[in-house]
Amino acid sequence: MNIYVNWRTATKAILKNRKRSLLTIFGIVIGIASVITILSIGRGFEKETLRNLTNGESDEVNIQVNYAPSNDSLSYSSLDYFTDVDIATVKQVEGVKSANYPDPDYSNIYKGIYIKGKKQNKQVSLINDLGKDPVIGRQLTAYENETLDKVAMIDSVTAKEMYGSAENALDRGIELDSHLFKIIGIYQGSESESLFSMPESNIQIPKKTYLHYFNDTAEKSSLTVTLEKGVSPSSVTTDVIEQLKEKGAMKAFGEYQVFDTALLTDGISKILRTITVFISAVAGISLFIAGVGVMNMMYISVSERTKEIGIRRALGATQNSIRMQFLLEGVTLTLFGGVVGYIVGISLAYIIGSIIDIPISIEFFTVFLAISVSTGIGLIFSVMPASAAAKKDLIETLR
Repeated sequence: MNIYVNWRTATKAILKNRKRSLLTIFGIVIGIASVITILSIGRGFEKETLRNLTNGESDEVNIQVNYAPSNDSLSYSSLDYFTDVDIATVKQVEGVKSANYPDPDYSNIYKGIYIKGKKQNKQVSLINDLGKDPVIGRQLTAYENETLDKVAMIDSVTAKEMYGSAENALDRGIELDSHLFKIIGIYQGSESESLFSMPESNIQIPKKTYLHYFNDTAEKSSLTVTLEKGVSPSSVTTDVIEQLKEKGAMKAFGEYQVFDTALLTDGISKILRTITVFISAVAGISLFIAGVGVMNMMYISVSERTKEIGIRRALGATQNSIRMQFLLEGVTLTLFGGVVGYIVGISLAYIIGSIIDIPISIEFFTVFLAISVSTGIGLIFSVMPASAAAKKDLIETLR
């Protein structure tokens, strides 16, 4: 059985019926492209989410030690739950690389401002160079950072809430924790947020001004503990808690608890992966429909080429040779559709990712999936038509 000869014969048959072949390939392209696009975006979103939850590119394992006071009154006090002595105690535990108070989070700063007698929390962004483009007034510049000027830009929604209109807000004041800032510009704000939109800042001020006037000291209500590589997180965290129970400054007024980011990221990873697989499976239904299209086309091809099959049988072609020819036709169609579908899918993923600002993850698995699935469809849905062609009676085919 010469596979190359059979493949050439199959290719000629495909080219002879271009329109039918292109329609069949188109169905495979749509199915493969849909699955590849969803998988690439889903995996990219999963990796980016997990990277944001951990130490970025670092492979260090961090655990967060919290304190839960037994008396509710302690929750509203200014008492520090952890001390420098507690940090020294934790550092002595075997397997602990470092321990410290969490750094202040400057990415999500909220300050209370009074609007019509009511205090509302507004998100504040710290600007190093240029602020947002203003609709009225001017934007913040690097100069205000160097001179520590108390100036601010606010969004149009906040300006309207405070002073009735953006025009009225310009050159007026806004008070943040007893510090009065002059409003030098108004930028466009959004009155409503969609389910998938991220919160936007309402106020922008120079970063160095904020660091100079606002005393944001380290938060001492928890500890961030970094573990040595290769240690067991569960055993080290158990030792940390035991040491704090024995020597902790607040051991008599509550209990110490561990928040393990590894467990969180693992859980989120499983959820995101499940969602991606589910959506891909739904998109994969189109592959099944395309496979049925391949089978239908192959049956039509067999019925139209009855005489050709008879002539080949009369010239000595075996049933296996006939079967192989039609199988190769199906596989060639679907494999070509799979390659094109992969290219289209990756291209769509990059386009969609750039629009919605989500990184794309291209893995060897997606290449393997596109080739194996398309080849599998060609084999599975061509078996019955190919077998039907091979079993045709020689006398009947030559009538």
